[in-house]
Amino acid sequence: MKFLSTFILMLCLSSSLFAQPSFNPQAEGERLERLWWDQQKNQDIAGLTKIMSPAFQSINTKGAQDLAFNMAIIKAEKLGNYELANIKVTQSKDNLIVTYQIKVPENYLGKTMSPKMHYRLDVWNKSDAGWQIIAHANLNPI
Repeated sequence: MKFLSTFILMLCLSSSLFAQPSFNPQAEGERLERLWWDQQKNQDIAGLTKIMSPAFQSINTKGAQDLAFNMAIIKAEKLGNYELANIKVTQSKDNLIVTYQIKVPENYLGKTMSPKMHYRLDVWNKSDAGWQIIAHANLNPI
């Protein structure tokens, strides 16, 4: 009997040592958004290349754009300090859908955009490459 109780105790202890920490979608979505915006602000092209999916698409009031178009804009334009608010994250399997408001002094194709808070929506996908952003919607009127 003592052997059985010792075995059960060791089994419980070993499983607790290898237990994965619980995943917090809200915290992970917020971390990813701050990383993505920091990389844009710093024009960290190497970092952006890792977290932006080759299938990335964005949309704004001018229409849809692909990854190459977005990277060209990031390289050409300088972002100022940004402020994120009202971040909401929903998880669906290997995807995080993130809505938020952002205030960022930015230019788009040479035109200054409104510096007020505006809504954005991003979709992140977890793959073998890690988390990558696959879609971005910009609701800031241009």
